Amino acid sequence: MQLDQLRNELQARASFEGIDKALLTLTQKSLKGGTNHHHLGRRLSDYEVAIQNIKQLGYYVGLEEAKRSGVAEKMIAVDHPPTTKLDSKLCTQDDCESDWYYFWLKEMCSGFTYHRKLWEFCYIAQNLYAHGALQEGKKGLAFGCGQEPLPSLFAKYGASVLATDLDPSQLKDGQEGWAETGQHADSLAKVLNADICPDPAKLARISHKFVDMNRIPSELDDSFDFCWSACALEHLGSLDLGVEFILASLKCLKPGGIAVHTTEYNLDEGETIDHEPTVLYQKKHLLELSSRLTELGYIVSPLQLDGGGRVLDGLFDLPPWPWDEAKLGWRMYGGYTMGGTTHLKKAFFGFLCTSVGLTIVKPE
Repeated sequence: MQLDQLRNELQARASFEGIDKALLTLTQKSLKGGTNHHHLGRRLSDYEVAIQNIKQLGYYVGLEEAKRSGVAEKMIAVDHPPTTKLDSKLCTQDDCESDWYYFWLKEMCSGFTYHRKLWEFCYIAQNLYAHGALQEGKKGLAFGCGQEPLPSLFAKYGASVLATDLDPSQLKDGQEGWAETGQHADSLAKVLNADICPDPAKLARISHKFVDMNRIPSELDDSFDFCWSACALEHLGSLDLGVEFILASLKCLKPGGIAVHTTEYNLDEGETIDHEPTVLYQKKHLLELSSRLTELGYIVSPLQLDGGGRVLDGLFDLPPWPWDEAKLGWRMYGGYTMGGTTHLKKAFFGFLCTSVGLTIVKPE
């Protein structure tokens, strides 16, 4: 009888109602008799303040690094893109203090900040330019482009661009907000940016098409001199689906064409995230992909997976984000923010992450 009573009592306490009641009791435990400062609320408030303090210190360090590096003067001085071909690599502070980063920021009408999203755009632009893809007569294909600046930027350099994104009717639960944050383009008008490409004739070289990155139509095969995606392939449903997308994107290239893709990278080598709305690639995945592509005859730029050794390479931005990360990179027109939102690395559900860029050339 006593065992039955104990079992029933434990089951009641373990129920949703029991847990909720326990939490209510806990939050009613006042500190020093104060009615507005219960224990749980006080601790959570302290935690939020601590996070904001850490973020503020990180942003201040970014500001000081930008000043120390003379970023504003260097950006003004850079008037042409270097011809440097970049490795397949991770985002680093050194990259953000390079001539190619400065130059492409200016070309996108962006102010300066140490930000991995801006790094992705600059990385893609630099490698396409260095490989001769950004010029008159070349054709480019953008995957999952949203409202990013790159189609307009590449049109400015003379290329014709097909900008693609997912049909709005195919957006899944949780993806509806992409349109509100500049991560989805449901029309050509959402892609065009006259600030970046003021020449209407060149801007007219951009077209728009709905394409599911998991089901690239065969009509696009062997048609383009270059293709790219900026932090899109990690949203395809799994690590394997992202890899299959990269392989399928290469079929769209003409012989000698180049693909540049960026994605999320987990700096840890233990567990990672798979089969979720956002997946995280690791060193082992990229090594396996590089080996697979090489066996198929593709030329993969050497993998450089060193996360950098500078002070900002060791700072991991924490949620909550006080700005919209998705829109920041292409909404920063005018002026220098001077490192105000340092975001080269971030903590994502406990994993330490950054961006990685992959460059692949199709054999002649």
